[in-house]
Amino acid sequence: MKRVAIGALLVAGAAMCGGRTPAQAAQQSAEPSPTSQEIAKGDSIFRGRLAGGTCFTCHQLNAKGLPGLAPDLTDAKWLHGDGSLAFIVATIQKGVAKPKVAGGPMLPRGGTNLTDDQVKAVAAYVYSLRSVKK
Repeated sequence: MKRVAIGALLVAGAAMCGGRTPAQAAQQSAEPSPTSQEIAKGDSIFRGRLAGGTCFTCHQLNAKGLPGLAPDLTDAKWLHGDGSLAFIVATIQKGVAKPKVAGGPMLPRGGTNLTDDQVKAVAAYVYSLRSVKK
């Protein structure tokens, strides 16, 4: 009886946290929120208007990705990690050598010479997309 009650509480807790466990939700809610300036800068880099950003060429201007080439960054599914801001920064910095779904790798820093601050701005923009996910 106790096991059933505990299991029900865990399921309810995960449901209230958007399908994540309460621990995962707490970790992500403890992350610093990007500023609107960082997000705007990242959006400009993502779209190629600043710093020679090339993200849009594979992920498209709407960030929904080119099927078979790059994943949708607006859905709730993260293929290579947890979707945290730190994960997104690391992914952009290191690239994705062996993608699970895409037809080709993502080069480190998108194949450009983005600075660490520019990488963080792009990550802030991508991270912000989850607030508009349905």
